[in-house]
Amino acid sequence: MNRDIQTPGVGSGVRVGGGRGRRSVARSAMPALSALILSAGLLAAKPALAAEKMAVLVLGTSEKDSDLADNVTEMIIAAVAQKGGFEVAGKEEFRARLDMQSERRAQNCLDDNNCLARTGVSLGVRRLVTGNVGARGNRQYLFSLALLNIETGKTDNRVFRLIEGSQADLISAVQAGTEELFRPKVEPGRIQVASAPTGARVSIDNAYLGITPLISGTLLPGPHHVRVEADNAFPWASNVEVVSGQDLGIKLTEDNLQRRRTWPTRAVAVTGGLAVASFASAAFLGVLSNLNPTGDTRAAAQSDLNEKKSLARDANIALISGAVLSTATIALLIGYASDIFGRGDVDVH
Repeated sequence: MNRDIQTPGVGSGVRVGGGRGRRSVARSAMPALSALILSAGLLAAKPALAAEKMAVLVLGTSEKDSDLADNVTEMIIAAVAQKGGFEVAGKEEFRARLDMQSERRAQNCLDDNNCLARTGVSLGVRRLVTGNVGARGNRQYLFSLALLNIETGKTDNRVFRLIEGSQADLISAVQAGTEELFRPKVEPGRIQVASAPTGARVSIDNAYLGITPLISGTLLPGPHHVRVEADNAFPWASNVEVVSGQDLGIKLTEDNLQRRRTWPTRAVAVTGGLAVASFASAAFLGVLSNLNPTGDTRAAAQSDLNEKKSLARDANIALISGAVLSTATIALLIGYASDIFGRGDVDVH
C-alpha cells in the first residue's frame, strides 16, 4: 500500500512518507504513530514566511525501519515548519534529485558530506537535516540527526537519542531533538594567564589550576572568577567573561600584583614585644618599690628606701616606654594593616 501525506504549512508540492510495500515488523504500528503525530499537533505547522529552503532526509537503520523513517521525516518537517521562515523539501524530492532507487544508495550519500553538499546545491537549499532512525522491539527507539550547512560544508549540530517508551515518547523526543538541532552550538573557551615575574598561583572559580604561565582547560562561556597570588604580593582578582570559542588572555605586571611590604610585620613584632616587656618590667619594679624599707640601722633603712625610690623611678620609665612602644605598635597596625594582615580580594574590571 502506498501512502503519501501532504504536510500543512510546507511549500506546495512537498510530499513525504510513501512506504513502498517493504515488509516491516513495525508496519502495523504506523497508523497509530501517524495518529499520535496528528494528536500532538506537529502537522499544524505555520506557513513559511521566508525564502530559505531546507531539505530533510531521514533513513531507517534497516529495511524494516523505512516506514518509521518516513514518519520521523514528517515530524521533523512539521517541527521545522512550525518555526516559520523555511520552505522544506522532503525525502521524495531528495530521492528524485539524486535518482536514488535504494536505501543503500541513499545511506551512502547520507554518509558523504560531499554528496550531500552537491545534492543540497542542486536542490537550492542552504541547510540539510539528515539522520537515521530505528526501532528495537516495541519499546525502544534510536535516532540520530545532523544539521549540515551547505555554504560552509560543516555540520552545525548533532543530536543522538535512545528512547525507552512508547511512540508518543518518540514523538516528543524527535520534536525536542529538532529544537536542539537548531539551537546555536555553544563552543567552550579558555583563559590564558601570564605574570611578571612568573610562578604566580592561579585559581579559577575557587579551584586551584597551577602557576603562571597557565592555560586553563575548556570553560563554559560566561562569567568566571580569576584569582592570582604571588609571594610577597597582594592577590589580584577579577570577574571575567569567557566568549564562546575564544581564548581570554590575562597579562599581569607588578602594577597588578602590588608588592606586599614585610618590614611592618617585623616592626610590629619588635615594638609589640618590647612594649610587653616594658609593661612587665614596670609591674615588677613597681611591686619591689612598694615593699617596706628594711635595715638594722637607720642608715641601712635609709639606703633601702632610696633603692626603692630608684626602683619606682625605673618602673615609671618602663611604664612610659611601654606606652610609647604600644602607641608605635598601634600606629603600625593601623598604617600598614594591609601589609600586616593582608587584604581581601578587590575585583579589578
